[in-house]
Amino acid sequence: MYKKKFITALLSLSCCFYTTNYAFSFPKNKQDLTKIAENLVVTGVDSSTITALVNPEFTTVSLASMALDDSEQVFIVASGTLKPLKEREVIIIPQRIMVWHEVLNMIESEKAYALTYSPISAGLAAYNTKRDKLYLQLQSDGRQYNANSILVDLNTNSRWSQMYGLSFMGTLAGMGLELIPTYWTTWDKAKNFFIDKPDARVLLTPRANKRYGTDPYGSYMNPESFYYNDQLIYPVSRIDTRMGLKEMVIGLEIDKEFTAININYVKKKGVVNFFLGKKALVAVHDTRLDVVRIFDRTVWYGKDPLVIRKENKNFSDLQTKSTWDFDGVCRKGNYLGSYMKEYFGVYAFWYSYAANNPETDTIPGKSEVPDSALETGVTDNKVIGEDLKGPVENSSMGVPWN
Repeated sequence: MYKKKFITALLSLSCCFYTTNYAFSFPKNKQDLTKIAENLVVTGVDSSTITALVNPEFTTVSLASMALDDSEQVFIVASGTLKPLKEREVIIIPQRIMVWHEVLNMIESEKAYALTYSPISAGLAAYNTKRDKLYLQLQSDGRQYNANSILVDLNTNSRWSQMYGLSFMGTLAGMGLELIPTYWTTWDKAKNFFIDKPDARVLLTPRANKRYGTDPYGSYMNPESFYYNDQLIYPVSRIDTRMGLKEMVIGLEIDKEFTAININYVKKKGVVNFFLGKKALVAVHDTRLDVVRIFDRTVWYGKDPLVIRKENKNFSDLQTKSTWDFDGVCRKGNYLGSYMKEYFGVYAFWYSYAANNPETDTIPGKSEVPDSALETGVTDNKVIGEDLKGPVENSSMGVPWN
């Protein structure tokens, strides 16, 4: 039934670019929230069709490997306290299951979070859904805003933007949710990385009347499907040509500054140093999981930020030649025992992220540190990190889990 309704809705819309005459940046006031509510798109499916998962059953990585193909897309939620990725609380969810439910709610041990997935926009984000004594339970509303799913919480019937993690209508309007780290990769990478982690859990296929072996929108293993072509199903407020429509980006927000990091660009280069507002950041390709991770390059407060370069299987900084691993931890050199803070964003197709955040910067873009600085150690006629020569003592960024 879901697939039939989807096809009906698809045929009712043109495959050409759809735009509308409204456009504004991330909501800043009540008027902006009202604009979202006034521009929702009905899709032909609703919350009764796209039912959320609540505390589903899981299995181990080794047992799941007998049912999953290596090339399958999977989502990783890595919650818990700040630790190296392999030591965090991890659940792994196949995309082919999430495409039929869009939300997975977890409520356990006095904590609650929801993994949310918007197939049309490739929007992926996990949110902390515990607000004071309230444990929010989310599910898809069925409608879209700028080709991104709208969510509803069953507690208050408020409406939420999947991409913003923000309620725009109802009792909780104006409330935002805290992001929880998520990573998008393939099963072979996740399996190989977590195979020795006994408490890593993989979602079991639910006992529901869904065609979990199919995807109503296409296939990530078919380069001709919706996930790769330039066809749009639902309208967006604007088209931004700085990247291809279906380029996968990580949308990052810090202190109300936004940037969209082109995932394939970072994977190709290995390391990209950049700025977001006043924050000096670096995006690195973690080859173990084939994911992009983002770190703060300002390790010692009051000093120049580091410039990170790719070096063999790890990374090094230009200033002290210290060696850093994929968790942002210094393993050798002057910064031994220090770490770079990791930042997290939302995954999305560029066309939807740009429509929802038209004021966003981009990587690649003007805020990227040029390659020439990595080669010469000079940017803007200034020697990089001149004040970092010699041993670093009393760093305020000591590894917290040692």
